[in-house]
Amino acid sequence: MLSIKQNMKPAGEGDPVLNSKKHKFDALTFLAPLTFMLLHAIFLNLAAMGVVVIYSFVADISFSNFSNPEAIERLFLDAQAQNWASVLLGVVMIPVYLIYLRYRGRTYPDILLKESLTPKHWLTGFTSIMGSLGFSMLWISFLIYLGNTSTWLKEQYQAYINAVQSLLHVEGYFWLEILAVVIVIPIVEELLFRGILQGEVRRVAPPWLAVLMSAVAFALFHIMPFQIAFVIIPGLVLALVYELTRNIVIPIFMHMVYNFFGSGVFSRLVGLPEDSAFLLYAELVFIPIGIVFVIFLIRERGKVKAQV
Repeated sequence: MLSIKQNMKPAGEGDPVLNSKKHKFDALTFLAPLTFMLLHAIFLNLAAMGVVVIYSFVADISFSNFSNPEAIERLFLDAQAQNWASVLLGVVMIPVYLIYLRYRGRTYPDILLKESLTPKHWLTGFTSIMGSLGFSMLWISFLIYLGNTSTWLKEQYQAYINAVQSLLHVEGYFWLEILAVVIVIPIVEELLFRGILQGEVRRVAPPWLAVLMSAVAFALFHIMPFQIAFVIIPGLVLALVYELTRNIVIPIFMHMVYNFFGSGVFSRLVGLPEDSAFLLYAELVFIPIGIVFVIFLIRERGKVKAQV
């Protein structure tokens, strides 16, 4: 039990949101997120190419195929290069991100939020990310409709479809897709964008700006226009709910849920046809539910700040 003396702390001490004092901007505030994003992208691409080369040796495939773009694309798919690269990325970069966050946490304890969680936090995370998935499906459907009158949009959509197919499993690789897309990628990306980037910005700027910058950087990191359009709303939701629940586990959980349902893993596990509207209707139902839970959490945080 805390003593009376221990409880007599200045208002806001120990709570990074309630404490309005901001730390000074230093070199790592800008360089660390940028450097890690570059390393993340470079490692992922080099690892994918390495997997293809190794697969070519093992399968005794002639390197003459590398001169044909379609053959290269087929090699990447057959070798499951993107999924293997994502797993390797997690093995290498997750410890690196955690070491950096631990190092920065010695000076700035609020760099990575790890407050206690309640059932309401988990419910808010699940309902809001499912609602964001439903909203994203509506937004993408609208862009596809516009693609009927825009050659550029149609080309970008096809490029997006090709990129998604490079992650889909071939016979015997479904377990790898689940490991890479549903488990490893959410952990790696949340430590990078919510843990490091959002944490560094929050140190020196208002929380709302940290949320916005985290979401925008997360979306732009996906490069392809349709991928950016697909993840910009979920990125905002992930960053906002992280700031409200104050624990990095929640956005990791939310990201896993998003990838589990959004990548088609759930549909294939339960045997839903590709054109089934059941999942879409379920996601649409979660839009108002998720909004309500987020509003409740915002009001709850506002009351805590007002009391302090």
